[in-house]
Amino acid sequence: MRRLLLLLVVLASTSLSAQLGEIALGNYCGDDHASPSRQIQKGLQALNKGDYPNAQVYIGAALRQNEADQHALYLRGEWAMRTGKFPIAEGSWKRLVKRCPGYKPDLLFFIATLAIEAGRPEEAEGYLEQWFLRDDRELGYEKEAENLLAEINLKESFFANPVPFDPKPARNLNTRWDEYLAALTPDGSSIYFTRRSRKKNKYDGPGAQLRNVEEFSIAATIGVHQGMPSFEEGTALESPFNTQYNEGGPSITADNRFMVFTICERNPKTRVQNCDLYYTTFEYGYWNSIRPMPEEVNRPDSWESQPSISPNGDVLYFTSDRKGGYGGLDLYSSTRDALGNWGTPENLGPAVNTKKNEKSPFIHLDSESLYFASDGHPGMGGYDLFKIQIPQRNALWGKPMNLGYPINTESDEIGLMVTLDGQKAYFASNKINQSNGWDIYFFDLYEAVQPEEVVLVKGKLKIDQFASDDSPKVILKNSVTGESQELQLSNDDNSFAAVVIKGEAEQVLLQVEAKKAAFSAAPLRLVPNAAIDGAFSNEILVELDHKELESGEAYPIPHILFETASDRLDAQSELLIASFAEYLLGAPSLRVQIQGHTDNVGDAGKNLDLSQRRAKRVAETIINHGISANRITHRGYGESRPVATNDSDAGKGEDWISVDYFPIYGGIYARMADDGRRVEKGSNGQGRNADRFLQLERKGNPLEYFLEIRENHLPLDILH
Repeated sequence: MRRLLLLLVVLASTSLSAQLGEIALGNYCGDDHASPSRQIQKGLQALNKGDYPNAQVYIGAALRQNEADQHALYLRGEWAMRTGKFPIAEGSWKRLVKRCPGYKPDLLFFIATLAIEAGRPEEAEGYLEQWFLRDDRELGYEKEAENLLAEINLKESFFANPVPFDPKPARNLNTRWDEYLAALTPDGSSIYFTRRSRKKNKYDGPGAQLRNVEEFSIAATIGVHQGMPSFEEGTALESPFNTQYNEGGPSITADNRFMVFTICERNPKTRVQNCDLYYTTFEYGYWNSIRPMPEEVNRPDSWESQPSISPNGDVLYFTSDRKGGYGGLDLYSSTRDALGNWGTPENLGPAVNTKKNEKSPFIHLDSESLYFASDGHPGMGGYDLFKIQIPQRNALWGKPMNLGYPINTESDEIGLMVTLDGQKAYFASNKINQSNGWDIYFFDLYEAVQPEEVVLVKGKLKIDQFASDDSPKVILKNSVTGESQELQLSNDDNSFAAVVIKGEAEQVLLQVEAKKAAFSAAPLRLVPNAAIDGAFSNEILVELDHKELESGEAYPIPHILFETASDRLDAQSELLIASFAEYLLGAPSLRVQIQGHTDNVGDAGKNLDLSQRRAKRVAETIINHGISANRITHRGYGESRPVATNDSDAGKGEDWISVDYFPIYGGIYARMADDGRRVEKGSNGQGRNADRFLQLERKGNPLEYFLEIRENHLPLDILH
């Protein structure tokens, strides 16, 4: 009945609040007992003084004299409302309005609210309709009554149109103890949760007694069995976690390296528990010491909890009861700037927050779909789960979408997380299997409330230890939107992670930016999902190199592919070449050679022609982006020099093109002979003969040529 009590508070400006203060008797129907008896007068006085025990005595005496006494029925209802005995209040007032609908017409409205709370919406609707027909009704209730009718109609619609919902327990994870506050890592490799068991708390000392102990825990994902994810049983996290305070409810960035969670500390004097947000970072295989979020986020006079961090770690959503909100608990967001400073939290506004409570936010990896719980938006009753789209590029907020029945019930539903692919949701419940307490479940999320499907991009930047620039950047670029984002490199292994919308993945490029660095970039290519025919994985692994440009060295560009048996470049290759051309514009000393290759399927002569056309197509594409033709050479080799093995489909799939580029600052050049092994020397008349300086080494697949300058370190150009 918590919601009913809240309702009474909401109606603080109406006649109900007057009843909660100074009670007045209503209009008695009929001539008999029109004047209140002595017991009624005494009972009324006791209620107005807050003396509920004596009020009960006097009202009971009046009913024993006349069980149908209208004043007594009314006062018994008022007494029952104030003492939390709502079924008694409802029963008394129903008897009263049946005998005398005009005694206090607004009792019809209050009976309706009680019927709603008791789970009888159709009955409540009937009483509200009677109330609307009364000319003497309290007009201050109009808006609330309309909302109640809307809620009733919504419930009826929910019941009539149930959504798909078949929750399954998380395999191996649930025990006879309670498990809740679950958070799946973005890549799905592990799940964090809280387990409450009965044991001796290590912080209680040698005389410790058995008591309920909450442990912040982790379990690894060990696979999928019959479509159901399986986990290890899980263990309590080691230091720096599981201190003497209550910890849990974590949220983790896409790279699994930044965690923000809640710690609650009980004041031993006031016994009031206050919660704040804390964070830790993962480096060198360990979580670092725990630190509080800055004062901009945590306030000393308010409660902050239930964090949810965006995948790149730049926006934090959380629950707070700080002053200036719309109700008891509101949802807020704080944005982190380029220097790592968190800004002043902003209330998410009236589209999300109501005059009641909103909590347990979850921002999906698409950074646009926000799930949360609310008892203020129209729903089934209590806390319902909702989804709302976060507006992008100055758009307006939409309306929250109720996830529907039976996901939402007339009880409380709190806390939801959605997987990377947007197809499954995890939550904790003590209602599905009541004998087992709180357990963690998952279910297939129906399409209408799924978020945008995303791809998790993970990779490492391999840094040349001899490079002069020790601060390279990995930039994620979207060729369609024009947006770019610098990815955070880990301190220990230069790993990085990013999340992109799956439908936009193939228009995205990762590129290394550094002073005097060789070109290094990779387009995103979706990888087939080995477990599901025709589907693509939601993860892409990328490796990038940071090398400093050196005279005499060749730098290959991988990832350039064509459509089958065609010289038509695929979209990702077009994107890569465009980026390379942009790079060449800023590096006029570089020359480019292009080698076309095919696999060994089909006629050798046709393959040679195809390889030549492919090499020419790449050259033309570069030139079309503003690069001078005299900087580019190209040649096709057909199937004679495979850049990857032809012994497998995967190898054949790589056998498309080889693009190498070289620094050149003088007139000396070297020309590769037709056999690919000898070097023909030459000069343009501006430098010395090249044979004194050049040593050629052929190294592996793909075909790479490395030049060693023996004298004067003259840069050379390899041409075909």
